[in-house]
Amino acid sequence: MLKQTVVAMRDLPRMKEIIGILMRYGLGDFIQRLKLSNAFSFLNKDDAQDNIANNPYLSVPQRFRMAFEELGPTFIKFGQILSTRVDIFGPEWIEEFQRLQNNVRPIAQTDISALISAYLERPVNEVFRSIEPTPIGSASIAQVHKAVLLDGTVVAVKIKRPNIDKTIQADLRIMKHLAQLIEYEITESRRYHPVEMVHYFAKSLARETDLTMELRNMERFARAYEGQHHVHIPAVYPEYSNRKILVQEYIGDTLLKNLNLSQYKHEWLSRRASDLAQLILDMILKHGYFHADPHPGNIFLSEEGRITLIDFGLAGFLGNNRRREIITLINAIMDRDQFTIQHVLSDWAQGELPDEDRLGNDVMEMLMNYEFTALKDVSLSAIVNDITSIIRENNLTLPGDLVMLFRTLITLEGVVKQLDGDFQLMESTKPLVEGLVKQHFSTDHMTRKVKTHTYSLLQLLDDMPHTLVRLNRKLKAGQIQVNVDLERLDLFGYQIDKSTNRLTVGIITASLIIGSSIVMSVDAGPKIFGLPFFGFVGYVIAFFNSVWMLWSLWRAGKH
Repeated sequence: MLKQTVVAMRDLPRMKEIIGILMRYGLGDFIQRLKLSNAFSFLNKDDAQDNIANNPYLSVPQRFRMAFEELGPTFIKFGQILSTRVDIFGPEWIEEFQRLQNNVRPIAQTDISALISAYLERPVNEVFRSIEPTPIGSASIAQVHKAVLLDGTVVAVKIKRPNIDKTIQADLRIMKHLAQLIEYEITESRRYHPVEMVHYFAKSLARETDLTMELRNMERFARAYEGQHHVHIPAVYPEYSNRKILVQEYIGDTLLKNLNLSQYKHEWLSRRASDLAQLILDMILKHGYFHADPHPGNIFLSEEGRITLIDFGLAGFLGNNRRREIITLINAIMDRDQFTIQHVLSDWAQGELPDEDRLGNDVMEMLMNYEFTALKDVSLSAIVNDITSIIRENNLTLPGDLVMLFRTLITLEGVVKQLDGDFQLMESTKPLVEGLVKQHFSTDHMTRKVKTHTYSLLQLLDDMPHTLVRLNRKLKAGQIQVNVDLERLDLFGYQIDKSTNRLTVGIITASLIIGSSIVMSVDAGPKIFGLPFFGFVGYVIAFFNSVWMLWSLWRAGKH
């Protein structure tokens, strides 16, 4: 408890800064709904006069976007994650979150060598022959420098910004607290699980800021695509890498964002679009782990057509069941199978069960929009947007892994369209999905499945006698427990506890008044102001108890 109090006191200045910035951008109503306006009322007077707060032409999404940009890297990252939640936010919100930019200065050139030396825990000249002080890439979490190892190998060195972890951890603690307040005070937000959303974001950010996680991702992808000449994953140097620094192979090819597309023939660009699409889809549907941020700044292309992916800090992972569901959904969309689509979406829903009739009607309406559209003309991003709209309109919420997947698919379609405007990602998915469906129902796969299920069943039968014995012992000892989890039971218990405390204080106060009245009628014992001492003290205590009770009731009525 003492530790939590110390941490809360330490985060208080940052909390004041966050509340102040939100108010300055005219988000006082949001603060008021969280019951924070009284605690930070001293901020209202100055911020109410701010021109930004009083600008009638700024929408609420614009105000949040501008506030997040001023709040720094953690909130910018969070906003970028929210931009993928098309199942929760409407188009205006998504557009604003997508506009979030990192306005961070590069690390001072004079500090680069000292920082790298501190991260490596050895002098720089023991590892590198030279390091270019000007970064070749810079972001909110880290920046990249070109360097040369002692053996002459040219490498790219990714270094994390100093003290970024402390800032992120403080912001995450505050964000978790705000999420709890949002879920507690804004009832309509509960179906979106704000606390769980922040928890997922914190895990994602922890992976992204730990450069050893990126190193492991790169090693995993390199093993998966070893020997494929059109795909390249940069080599890494674990002996020179840790949580704060990552040394990897330098890629001299051209970034896709810098590629002059007009210099290349349509056939070459079309082939590259197809290769890139097949690569990411293969990662998703076959391997179950994929590069989750395939934008043009993370893709190199060589003259020979080799694709090199960089920045594996953000990687998605899908279990076998989830991959099966995705393959089933894509296949059902291609076959215009309403029932299967509805079944998969119902399984994905979190929280309350959906209204199946309404969900079915929405799915049917979506399919009717594509009734006379050839598969080659169907946009995958349009399908994803339609599905997320259905989920949002039915008050459902997507699991976090699917949110990342959908974001990746939308990004991928935008990139391949940049290479070849006629390329259709949905059509290119068809052969891969059909092959995987055939593989799923192949004799070999079914045989393996029967063996696995048979083994699991035999193991269950083998454990059953021991399980029954343990159950019988607990029954005899009266140790069987039944756990009942009622929604918002914690709030109900808190209210009962508060009411009981008030009732107890009220009974004590009444007893004090009655007892003091009896003592006052007895002319004996010590006196104060000419009145019996104990009777007078009893009245004083009863008075303060009554004042506390009235204040408590007034405060509860106000909130």
